[in-house]
Amino acid sequence: MSYYELPTGNYSMDIYGIFYYVNGEGVTGGLFWVVMLSVIWIIAFMALKQYSTSRAFTFASFFCSIMGIFLAVLDLINPKYMYLTIFMTLIGFVWLKFEDG
Repeated sequence: MSYYELPTGNYSMDIYGIFYYVNGEGVTGGLFWVVMLSVIWIIAFMALKQYSTSRAFTFASFFCSIMGIFLAVLDLINPKYMYLTIFMTLIGFVWLKFEDG
């Protein structure tokens, strides 16, 4: 018996099946989309660095929270990571409020 789960035709029937298989416990341990959200956050933050740091942080967090909600609804990430992105967005909004003062 193999330690790793081997792909079958059932996993490649549609794009959701492929994403679910890649994120599965046997392949990446459920961290594939969490790492992808982190990378997307870093890219969005660096792309918006031309604005203030608080604005770049807030937008990157907001964008990732929308993606996190979508991925949590599809059961591709654990909801605690979705809540983390929402919490980061709230921190960003508070930061923006205090900065604009």
